[in-house]
Amino acid sequence: MPMPVIEKISTIDDMKALLNELHRLEAKLLFDFYGVLQDFSSKKFLPQWYQKKGIKNSFITEKGNDVLLKIYNSKKCSLVVYDLETHDLNGLQFLAALDKKPEVKAKCKVIMVTPELTQDVKTKILNHGANAVIGKTITEEALQNAFLKVGLDY
Repeated sequence: MPMPVIEKISTIDDMKALLNELHRLEAKLLFDFYGVLQDFSSKKFLPQWYQKKGIKNSFITEKGNDVLLKIYNSKKCSLVVYDLETHDLNGLQFLAALDKKPEVKAKCKVIMVTPELTQDVKTKILNHGANAVIGKTITEEALQNAFLKVGLDY
C-alpha cells in the first residue's frame, strides 16, 4: 500500500521539493502562456520548450494584436514572450497597450525578446514595463532565467 505523500516528507529538502512542485503546478493552472515571435528559430524553440515543460495552455503567433485580444478576454494571468520587432504591434506598443488597462497589466508578465541586448536597450525595455528581457536567439538557460525573474519557477 503506497504511503501518503505527507509521510514521505522527512527533511527540509523534501519540503522544499514539495513546495517547488506545488508552485510549478500552480503556475500551470493560473497562467496562459503566449508567444509573439518573428524569427524562425524562436517559433520552433518556444513550443518545443513548452511541450518539454508540460505547458499545454499556450498560444504562439506572429501577430501582437491577436495576443492582446486573448489577454484582454482571459480570466487567467498571462505570461507573454514577446518579440520587440513584431510588425503589427511592436514590443513597446504592446507594453503601452497594457498600460492603458491596469487591471490587465496587473495580471500579465512580459518577457521581451530583442535582437540587441545591450544594457541601454535592456534598461529602456524594463522602464517601459517588461518584467524581463532576453536576447535572440532564445536559449533554454535565458528563458529559464527570465521565468525566474517574473516569479515562475521553471
